[in-house]
Formats: sequence, structure tokens, C-alpha cells
Amino acid sequence: MKNYIGISRDHSGSMSSIARAAARDYNDNIAAIREASLSENQDTIVSVVECGYGDTASVRRAIVNSNVTALQPIAEGAYTARGRGTPLFDSVGELIEMFESVPDADDINVSFLVMAVTDGQENASRKYSAATIAAKIRQLQATDRWTFVFRVPRGDARRLMQLGIPEGNILEWEQTQRGVEVASARTREAFTGYMSARSSGVKSTQKFYTDLSNVTSKDVAAVLEDVSSDVLIWPVSVADHDAEIRPFIEARLGGKPMLKGAGFYQLTKTEPTVQDHKKILIRDKTTQAVYYGSAARQMLGLPTYGNVRLAPGNHGNFDIFIQSTSVNRKLAAGTSLVYWANVGTRYKEGPSSR
Repeated sequence: MKNYIGISRDHSGSMSSIARAAARDYNDNIAAIREASLSENQDTIVSVVECGYGDTASVRRAIVNSNVTALQPIAEGAYTARGRGTPLFDSVGELIEMFESVPDADDINVSFLVMAVTDGQENASRKYSAATIAAKIRQLQATDRWTFVFRVPRGDARRLMQLGIPEGNILEWEQTQRGVEVASARTREAFTGYMSARSSGVKSTQKFYTDLSNVTSKDVAAVLEDVSSDVLIWPVSVADHDAEIRPFIEARLGGKPMLKGAGFYQLTKTEPTVQDHKKILIRDKTTQAVYYGSAARQMLGLPTYGNVRLAPGNHGNFDIFIQSTSVNRKLAAGTSLVYWANVGTRYKEGPSSR
């Protein structure tokens, strides 16, 4: 299994006020790709182009097909932002051309991801127009081995969607240092999820930035089953921090034994392995209704088979709960635990049953 990942970095003059933050963002992206590649045991090759390099409005190749493990971080002071334009389409086209020329471009086990990060709109491309780059992107996406991701200013998503970019692959961000930090964190989580999905056999994604931010209560209620009347929900207090799940539950059941698989912990940190047989619940923060169904994984942009790495994302007005089959999982203060007896089974008592 092999990945080619291309990054278009914006070096136009408008980036000058956040150039140091942009360098940190790039370094974070490379680190996230490296960590996820090593964790999932995947071969990942990275190429980078500068969009509006130096004091020009042109595209320059900065890194050509380097193994991610060999990449070095860029010094914060070395990120120049003097470009006289943003040849966004040409930068994406340059990465496409680089990848289409690699020897294993047609290998069914090879996938490609092209990500463009910009604080502005296309205004300087000479080789590719909106029509030609859109046609090329659609052609490649149709192979189910190419993913295109864009980080753009607020309000620009609709324009990219008209070019054929899936909404779930577009992240709008604020052009401030804080905005860069938030976008960088979202992208780190997204790369982790992408690599995990690749390990499960997924070759491309239309939900790189997995979240529920645009999902409404009506959307959830329409496709998932409301199981609110079947579950019990208990908050985890400061005093209960790091408590094991079984004694925590049994104390609230008045000493009755906990049923295996009936406890669901709240997702607050990255879970390295969530097996495909584990159920996922979604709670509406406004109504406190709890929902279940196979479509929950689809809403989160997760494959429906194979183990996945699940990271907290922008879940909007919803909380995510993951089924636990462990008796000693430790709970975190400030979260909640859902107990759904209808899906639980009795433990076989023995020395290790607890």
C-alpha cells in the first residue's frame, strides 16, 4: 500500500502577516503524515510546490517525490511570502503532472492526495483555467484513487464545489495566527483518519475533514434510530476521573452486574483502534436524544468495515459515544457514559472477568 501526497503552499504577499504560523502549519502537516504513515505501516511519498514563489506569480517545485520519513521541517523565518499572485490552479496542476508521471501511477494499490492551502483566490494561473482544472480533477476523482483537499478563506467553498471538489474535502479558515492553528489541528486529525481508512482498503475520500458541523438534528433523526428511552446516561465527575468502567457502572446499578458491551464512553481524544463491530451512538446536545444506526459511521466519514482510527473532530451539536467491551477502561472527568442494557451480554465469571 502506497500513498503520494502533494502539498501546494501559498507564498503570495498576502500571507506575510502569518508566514511564521504557515511554516509551523506545514511542519505540523508533515509530522502528522509521517506519524500516521509509520503507525499504519504505509509507504508515503510527498511532493511540495510553492504557489507564487519568491516575488513572482509562478509555481516552483520545492520537494519532488521524497519519502516522508526523510523530510525536514522548514525554519519559521524561511517561509517567504512575497509572491505577486496566487496561481492556485497551476499549483494543483503541477502536482497532478508530477504524480501522473511516477512509474506506479496506474497501480491499483497506489492512492494520491493533493492538498492546496491558500489565504486567497486563484488570480494568476497561466496554464490551467477553472474549466481545465475542474475537468482534470473530475477525471481523476472518478478513478477512486485520487483525493483533492482545499483549505481556503471563508466563503470560498462554494466556488470550489462548482469545480467538483466534495464539500467534505474543503476547510474554510480564518486568516489569523489562531485561524492557522485551528486549521492545522483539524488537518492533523484528518490525515490520521485518512491513513487509517487507507489501511482498511479505502482508496480515496470525499470526507477528508470528517465532522458533523453541517448536520442538523433533523438529518440525524431521519436516518438513525432514537434509543433515548433504552439508555441511561451518567456524568463522570472529577471524583470519578480515571475510574474503571465496570465499578463505575455497577455502583450506579445498585450492585447489579454490568453487561458486556453495554457501556459507551464519550469520544474526547484520538482512539487508535475502533473495531468495525463496535457500535457508535450520537447524542444531540440540544435535545439530549441518543441515536444509533449503521449510518452513524457514514456521517462521520468512516469505512463500514475494518478497524479505524477515530479522532475528535468538529462534531457540531453532537456528542459521539463508542462501545466498550473492556471492564477496566478508565473514564475521564467532564465526560458522560451511556449504558444501553439491550445490547449487552453477560460476562462469563472467572478470575479475569473483571
